Amino acid sequence: MSIQGKKEGICRLTGTTLIFISLTLLIIFNFFILNNLILYLILILINVPPLILSILIKLELDFITKNSLKFLFTISTIVISLIIVTIFFNSFLMIKFVLIVSSNLLLTICWHFSLSIYKKKKIIFIFSGTGYCILIFILWLTNFVLHNILVLILFPLLLVLIGIMLIIIAELSMKKKGLLNYI
Repeated sequence: MSIQGKKEGICRLTGTTLIFISLTLLIIFNFFILNNLILYLILILINVPPLILSILIKLELDFITKNSLKFLFTISTIVISLIIVTIFFNSFLMIKFVLIVSSNLLLTICWHFSLSIYKKKKIIFIFSGTGYCILIFILWLTNFVLHNILVLILFPLLLVLIGIMLIIIAELSMKKKGLLNYI
């Protein structure tokens, strides 16, 4: 006897894995895009804690899940403080920095909610993924990224788009078969 929806489940996991790989690559590639060590370190301090919190929440550790709102508040305060500190940098560089930080945070949110079966969280997944794609497109259109490192943005974007499409196609297939109902 086989498990119903096995192919779709594998497709969903592949999609979320592609999004996570893309997020990891973006955090690494942002050094070359920003070309500023101080801003890159601030970017790491802004983007990595929410990602670690998301991973720990997914692991469902008791201490983390019970205190997740406290952690989220603390991380939000740190992120806002660091963004305010970066305002003192060059305005052109600041615009690029804010676009990159925002797109990374949106992608973290997209990844976190990618496997949710709750309707509200699935809507957050779709909107944050779309927001990420729009911000990357704006970054590309405004020529904030040099053409020789354009692949550092387009490759992760392609992975994210493939990941989102795999998840959506698998969930539509599961819904059609009656295996998935959003709560």
